[in-house]
Amino acid sequence: MDTKDMSLNENNICEKCGAEALYYIDELNCWLCENCKNEEEELEKISERLEKKFNKRVYSFDIAELLNCLSKDEIYNIARNLGLAKISGLKKDELLNNLIENYESLIEERLLLFEEERYRLLRSYLDKDGVKIFNDIDEEEVEKSAYFIQQGFIYPTLKDGIAVFLMPQIVQKIIEDKNTLDYRRIIKQNGEIINVYRGMNKAYGILNIESIKSILRQYDLYNDNIEELIRESGYYYSEYREDSKLFVNNEIQNIDSLLETIEKECAELEYAKISKEELLVMSNRDYGFSTKAGKAFCKEFSNTFNSNREMLQAIMGDLSIDIQENEVNESIDKILDVMEVDEENVRNVAANLMSKFANKIRIWKYKGYSINDIKALKSTVKNEINIGRNEPCICGSGKKYKKCCGKNK
Repeated sequence: MDTKDMSLNENNICEKCGAEALYYIDELNCWLCENCKNEEEELEKISERLEKKFNKRVYSFDIAELLNCLSKDEIYNIARNLGLAKISGLKKDELLNNLIENYESLIEERLLLFEEERYRLLRSYLDKDGVKIFNDIDEEEVEKSAYFIQQGFIYPTLKDGIAVFLMPQIVQKIIEDKNTLDYRRIIKQNGEIINVYRGMNKAYGILNIESIKSILRQYDLYNDNIEELIRESGYYYSEYREDSKLFVNNEIQNIDSLLETIEKECAELEYAKISKEELLVMSNRDYGFSTKAGKAFCKEFSNTFNSNREMLQAIMGDLSIDIQENEVNESIDKILDVMEVDEENVRNVAANLMSKFANKIRIWKYKGYSINDIKALKSTVKNEINIGRNEPCICGSGKKYKKCCGKNK
């Protein structure tokens, strides 16, 4: 990727995220910041790797022919990812025959763990006769297609020298046959569980499976395969990972340190009660724009400063992650330094707006409570300690404290 370092001025803004742009990309005819340039280069590397794969593949809708041209390692990975048992130590021919023999049932079983998004993406191949031209697929779908390639649902190959993703005939038939009310009900329920958990992952950061099940029950969500649903969807969404029987947000680097902090500061605290609706909103990539706190911040900040959606998204995203380990003021200073906001008055106004938003972000070490929530909880505890049992209750009921909120204390 050819780039040019040019003298910076106020017009050099990254066209992808709105941050300060450092590089002009000739191929894209636009300015990009360091992070977005790196992302583009990574996509370019992925494209180059896929091109090498394309050249080695056959163009066929027959699953046996598609699998036969793969290396032993590639066949093994598909078999393992689909859950085929007892494959270690098999020779290539044995492994290939075993996978072909069980392929249909394995695909059927895996589809029972999907939600509407994954099924919808696979069904989109039926409208294209099982073939999508690589260059016509957007970046987001290319990234998510890696999951389906690793699972053996689709295969990269060439058609008349053009790179394509191809769905075998047997998979097309299974996908078509799944277009029933019963299966739609299954994936709808799966999707609700998966998306509520994805919101939980962003709110709580780290949870064991028993805590996940307990919280899901509060929303009347239950499934015999909850653990498998969450584990499998993690490979697709790449937002969290499983580590020592814990499901962990991918932004968390030091698990032990976070667990120690939680035990030290919030051992007696229950997980924050969050509505199902809020968790579903939090499952979205740009959920900050849909929350009450995010909407208020965007309105105030854009009314005060010249900022676009990409810049607001970057600010909210960076704050939401950085304050998990740092003090609010420290996190805000980092962002303002990157934005090169030097004038004291402007810096103070921006910092004040960011601080109001940051104090409402759900914090992992506080079990999903925000900084404002924690302050309120401490204030409530202090008031309860100071109030006499015969004094009016602090809830405003008019009853004595001992006959109201202090009844069981």
